[in-house]
Parts: sequence; structure tokens; C-alpha cells
Amino acid sequence: MSVSVHKTTSKQFTRYGFLEGTGVEVFHARFDHHRFTAHAHDTWAIGAVVRGTKDIAAKERQPQVLDAGRVYAIPPNVAHAGKCVGDRGCEYVMIYIPDDEWKTQCAIQGVSPHVLASSVRNPGLVARFAAFAAMSLERPQALSTWHGEWTLFCERMLGALHPNDATTRLPSAVAPDRRLLRARDFMRTFPHRHVTLDELAREASLSVPEFCRRFAAAFGLSPHRYHLVLRLVDAKRLLMRGMAPSEAAVATGFADQSHMGRHFKSMFGMTPSAVAMRNSARTF
Repeated sequence: MSVSVHKTTSKQFTRYGFLEGTGVEVFHARFDHHRFTAHAHDTWAIGAVVRGTKDIAAKERQPQVLDAGRVYAIPPNVAHAGKCVGDRGCEYVMIYIPDDEWKTQCAIQGVSPHVLASSVRNPGLVARFAAFAAMSLERPQALSTWHGEWTLFCERMLGALHPNDATTRLPSAVAPDRRLLRARDFMRTFPHRHVTLDELAREASLSVPEFCRRFAAAFGLSPHRYHLVLRLVDAKRLLMRGMAPSEAAVATGFADQSHMGRHFKSMFGMTPSAVAMRNSARTF
């Protein structure tokens, strides 16, 4: 992922980057008085207002005001603008997603691409946007090493928007058929490298959205989350055998120890260093 940073004042800033191989762009900015002229993108623009208030209307007489804690979407080729409202400025995150990629991620989660036809207030989701932007822009090697981070973000985002949409999701506890077992075995064969959804779907002879929905219904986890668990379990095993956290991170395909540590603590409730220290103490 490539990143550029531009600071206009001590408070104002713009940061931009893109996820290699996906066409996805990430923009994190804070403006005090900036005004964008009316324009349109050929991608989806999914935004989250972190602080302050902004107006994205293309026409002055038809304001579309969004305050902090709101998530919204602008479809491709829809005219819009942007300006701060009030005297506190505005901080926000924008993720620009190619039409095909957005529709694929929505299909995987079983929701409409227009799930954000109206803005929604969800401060927790806004915080996830800010965290994803921070990781994307400050530690891009984490995403370039394993593209599953992007899919997991979409899973959390779309799940937060439609957490109880039972009408569009397959029932749980579906017995896996041979196609899914082939894909799972392929995943287990390559636990330490990036395995793409296209590869897994080909193994299962299914489209990517259909494969992801069927896999999650059969195994209770999305494909990338299942693969992440395999890697973390392997990392814990290596730590318990005496390997240093930094070495275990490399051995299990993470960009670095910090990247592994974030997921490790989320799954096991402790840091990789804590496991390594306990193992070291047990050997004396």
C-alpha cells in the first residue's frame, strides 16, 4: 500500500493511500474551512464522520448534513461536494471502492450494495473506520502481507449495518459438502501465505460470494477469519516451543510482531510476549 501525507496546519491534515491489488483507496482528513467543488467518483465512496459536521450536497439549496458518528455511502458517478459546517472543523475517513469489489463484498455478506442508501448513526462503526484507516496509512505492510484484513473489515462493517438480516443469510450449522472441504484442505495446505478468495472459490467450483456464504454457514467463520485462526493457533504453538514472538510472526505470515499481536490478543486474551514469557519461566 502506498501512502502520502500532507499537513496544512497543526490541526488540518490529509492522508491518502491505496490497497495494492484491490483498487481500494483510503483517505483520512481534517479540515477547518475547506470546501470541495461539486464532483463525482467512478467508485463507491463510503465515508465516516469522526468529528465535527460536514455537508456533502452538490447544490447549496439542498443540504445533506452529516455529523460525527455517521456512516454514509455515495454511489459511483453521483455528484456531491463537501464543506465543513460550523466553526469546529470536520475530521472524516473516506474509502473509495471499485463497483465490482463493493458488490462482491456485499454479496459475500448477503446485503444490498445500497445498504447505506441513507446514512446511519453508529459511533462504534466510525471507530472501526478510523482504526482501519490508521492501520492502512501507518502500517501498510500489514495489508500488503495479507489481504484478508480488507475482507475482515468489510465483514465487520457490513455485519454492523445488518446484524440481524436473517432473510439474506444462509442458516448456520450447514454440513459442509466436498467442495467446501476441498477449499478448507487447500487453506490448511498453505497456512502461512496469503490465500485469495478467488483461489478458494476455484477449489470449491463456486463463485466467490456463494463460496463465502456457504463456507461461513458450514464452519461458522468466514474463509479469511478461518485462515487467520489457523495461523494464530500455529503461532501459539511455535511460541510454546520457545520461538521468539518476532520470529513466530514471520513464520506464520504476519507483517510483523505488532500485526500478529493485535489479532493474537483478540483471540487468546493475552499477548504473544506473555505466552513466550510463561513458556520461558516454565523451562527453568
